[in-house]
Amino acid sequence: MKKILSVAIAAALVAPLAATANPTLYGRVNVSLAHEDLDGLDSAWNVQDNASRIGVKGSEDLGNGLSAIYQFEFSVDASDSGNLGGRLAFAGITGGFGTFAMGRQWTPYYNTVDKTDIMESGFSNDYYLGLSRVGNAVAYVTPNFNGLSGAVALVVDNGGAEDTGEDFADWTNVSVDYSNGPLSVGGSWLRENNGEGDLWGLAASYNFGMFSIIGQYEDADSDYYGDDATSWALGGEVYFGNNTLRGVYANVDAGMYGDATSWIIGADHAFSQRTKVFAEYMDTELASSDMLKGYTDGQYFGVGIRHDF
Repeated sequence: MKKILSVAIAAALVAPLAATANPTLYGRVNVSLAHEDLDGLDSAWNVQDNASRIGVKGSEDLGNGLSAIYQFEFSVDASDSGNLGGRLAFAGITGGFGTFAMGRQWTPYYNTVDKTDIMESGFSNDYYLGLSRVGNAVAYVTPNFNGLSGAVALVVDNGGAEDTGEDFADWTNVSVDYSNGPLSVGGSWLRENNGEGDLWGLAASYNFGMFSIIGQYEDADSDYYGDDATSWALGGEVYFGNNTLRGVYANVDAGMYGDATSWIIGADHAFSQRTKVFAEYMDTELASSDMLKGYTDGQYFGVGIRHDF
């Protein structure tokens, strides 16, 4: 399965890092034993990596309320090769004015809209239309005003994956978020500045204590299908001490090219704040006779372990 948008969509969101005297080394190892059964293909078992990573981050106190921040983060193939890949690499300045950063960063769109990305397995988020990270990003994030914040970001690329032929900014992204107590809600809009398309999304979540509910909606004008595409998802979590049950129901509709529906269920048990085991199942179905690009009828199942450090 692949993302609906075939081109990079823009921008960056940088959360201010706590001032530290020394760099902080961190990471995650997440692997599972997974079974895949797709229509027209032989079913198979495999050991699967689920976004394992290693990174270093930190800051320097510059005085007068200012800090320099930085972060490098690399993906690690924990299932087989152990090879590294790029995830994050940026530097910036943060203070009372907000945060400014440049480099490869999280998109504001992902942080605002993809709230139902709550599963551990790598196969469980294909209904999301946007991107999670993007390079060549220049971003400004406002201070937090009683739960309200915003981000404005540009992708400025010349000859790379995000280059759309513009002299300056190839993509523009604007997000507004409100988070206060159990409620989190936001909207994001991004635009390909050569006029080829844009994408906007809304999302909200509410934590009731023993359980949470989550929803998101996206609308894309994408040349990838030659038609508009929409996506929506509803999810929830129920908490039982160290155990959590999760579920997501999602639909992607690419106009004349058809639609796909997915439902995912999962459960995990936390042995500690750093270590958990989990089991997840996903079923994807195409509407009759549809040929939605990158999607296949089938089922996925995985059991795994995640450790953070």
